[in-house]
Amino acid sequence: MIKTRNMLLSLKLKKNIHPLLFLLPFIVLLSGCSSKSEKELGLLPSAKGDTYEVILVMDTVKWNGALGDQIKDIFMEEIKGLPQPEPIFTVRDINPVDFKGFLRQHKNLVLVTTFDETTAGTQKLKEFFTLESIAKVKEDEKLFMTTQTDEFAKGQLVINLFSKDEQTLIKHLKENKSRIQDILINTERKRMESSLFKARKKDLEKALKKKHDINLLIPEGYKLAKEEKNFVWLRYPEYDLDKNLLIYYKNYTSENEFNADSIMLWRERIMSEYTQDPDNPNYYVDLQRIAPVNQRKINISGKYVIETRGLWRLKERFRGGPFVSYVFVDQDKGRIYYTEGFVYAPGESKRDHIREVETILKRFAG
Repeated sequence: MIKTRNMLLSLKLKKNIHPLLFLLPFIVLLSGCSSKSEKELGLLPSAKGDTYEVILVMDTVKWNGALGDQIKDIFMEEIKGLPQPEPIFTVRDINPVDFKGFLRQHKNLVLVTTFDETTAGTQKLKEFFTLESIAKVKEDEKLFMTTQTDEFAKGQLVINLFSKDEQTLIKHLKENKSRIQDILINTERKRMESSLFKARKKDLEKALKKKHDINLLIPEGYKLAKEEKNFVWLRYPEYDLDKNLLIYYKNYTSENEFNADSIMLWRERIMSEYTQDPDNPNYYVDLQRIAPVNQRKINISGKYVIETRGLWRLKERFRGGPFVSYVFVDQDKGRIYYTEGFVYAPGESKRDHIREVETILKRFAG
């Protein structure tokens, strides 16, 4: 049953975690980092940078070649389910010679190099490695990545991608694309949680807990738009911006409810019944059927979850945008949940808004 599937999925994910993610920083020793005394005394500056922005440091020749293409495929891949093309991350590519000063204090740093070149940029990046670590990487081609935190600033993530030659590194990047993306995405989600949940609607949280027995963290600004038996709708309305959170639950009866077609039929029933315009029942949050719907199985805190991304539209109205939904089971309560976040933000980027509702719902699911 679902418990077994959760266990199997969790085990599968653990087996797939590359051991390099757990290597200690002795493999790649960054020179010029702040001293331990500065860290211990809390003298590091706070990391800077926009949400989902990455400082990408690599040789210009490699950035414009095959290795650069593979790096772009990882960090500049388009997000599925948005109406306009938007990359997962906003990338600022920096020549290693210029990597100094405030650039080192950015919240997300990615350093990319191989040891088969003698260009100025590559030589500069080699300064961040000890001779012993370079020799170790040349000996063992399985070594290609380390992650570190708080190297030059508090709250910073540094990802080092390296190999003995370009061909070997490209191979590793292709095989570990999703894993590398998830490291940054999960880091940004935790940062967003810290910001979002600083101020919360605790009275509304308590009311929903009492009436629906759900533990939902609600950031300040969200309001209760509609409440029915087994259904809650929260909205964050502003001028030309509307962020929405829907939660519907029912008794869990069968694994068939996780089928892709079953989920979409369930969504149609929920939306047509609960998001109708009071003045015209033909107006409700429908599916934008000319755009593809992307579904995948994910793991949130050990739970088996089906994630769906696509576009919504207000039926018979010219209004729409992206949505993301999560279907999962609460085994203790014997419930299955359909949760969705959808955004209306005409004429502007949707990425950070959809990431916000995604963060709230993932916290609820976990």
